[in-house]
Amino acid sequence: MKKLTLKLSLSLILGLSSTLTFATENGADSFALGAEGMMAGALPPPGVYLLNYYQNYHAGSFDQGPDSFHLDVNAFIPRLVWMTEQNYLGGQLGFYAAQPLVDLRLNINGMSDHNAALGDLILGSMLGWHQGNHHWIGAIETVLATGQYDTPTSAQPVVANIGKNYNTIRPIIAYTYAPANGLDISTKLSYSFNDENDDTHYKSGAYFAGDYSLGYKLNDHVKLAIEGYAFKQLKSDHLNGDDIGQKGQVLAVGPAIQYQDQNWSIEAKYLKETNIENRPEGHTGLLKFIWAF
Repeated sequence: MKKLTLKLSLSLILGLSSTLTFATENGADSFALGAEGMMAGALPPPGVYLLNYYQNYHAGSFDQGPDSFHLDVNAFIPRLVWMTEQNYLGGQLGFYAAQPLVDLRLNINGMSDHNAALGDLILGSMLGWHQGNHHWIGAIETVLATGQYDTPTSAQPVVANIGKNYNTIRPIIAYTYAPANGLDISTKLSYSFNDENDDTHYKSGAYFAGDYSLGYKLNDHVKLAIEGYAFKQLKSDHLNGDDIGQKGQVLAVGPAIQYQDQNWSIEAKYLKETNIENRPEGHTGLLKFIWAF
């Protein structure tokens, strides 16, 4: 069995819809904020890997949004990764696919909805490089509008949509510095380009998102870290082709712990959001289990 040394990006599709307008459509995005942490820039040897990922997210307020807002999300995301023996531009070639399963409860100003369904399908390809203590990843990820989606109506203005009803293209870079002294400095950065939601004629502006981790290996099995994420929307949203001047941002931080054995690892973290603009404000708990076949 291969010794597992990877952290790979996942995407939680957290979609919600109402008649309100916020930065990115209803404050949602298709980047899994906080999913990556320790060893985020290191890809494993050739082989097949299964990542099982669970996230619980709760938000009790919405900056510049409704007076009463509650969102609860539970998501399970299986992801299959295939690292080939092929090399291009000096980097190892890999592919991945992920299919989120999401349970979402939404309440806005006394109106509520609940839904549990498949989210949008995620496909990606990547190259990984290694040089001593330095590791890099370059990837292209596509989020396809395959998840369940219902257009809000006057009779049902609040809809807990699992799918987003638009596609996203996302270039990604990740880096890890992991010297023998046990230090682990890792980050994953991305930039997302969204097309228009044909049903609402809303186009979420392009945004930057990044995960970060500062960790230390206590022994051959256990690492501790301070981790978090940042989100900054750089392009305003458009509605019916008009710039509505809405941009969102968020910063999060919290503790994380990882246990790693011969061919598997498990990581848990708790992250609290702050510096919110035009988005929900909450906290998230994440659990990731990775198995190398």
